[in-house]
Amino acid sequence: MAQDDLKSKAGDFLKGVIGGGLGSIFLTEESLRKAVTDFKLPKEILSGLLEGANKTKRDLVQTISQEVVDKIMKQVDVKALINEFAAENEIELDIKIKVHPKGASSKTKKKLT
Repeated sequence: MAQDDLKSKAGDFLKGVIGGGLGSIFLTEESLRKAVTDFKLPKEILSGLLEGANKTKRDLVQTISQEVVDKIMKQVDVKALINEFAAENEIELDIKIKVHPKGASSKTKKKLT
């Protein structure tokens, strides 16, 4: 009887999550935890749901990010952009390197430029 009740509660929860659509994917862990506590699920199921929700969020963000980058890269000619930048700008590098023995005082430090 308790297992049927648990299955019913889990089913109700999943219906709620699915019914929420994409909004449920963007729930924070804390708001998801609050929603799940109403169903008084065991810790193992709660952990599994939270882990699954976090994985889904990561996968969704990664997929969307990759799609955006792919679309931008298809529309931008990187080589032409770099050539245009180099043709229109002067690049100047100033490098300063200091080398000194460990524990040496500032008087014994050597400067290379």
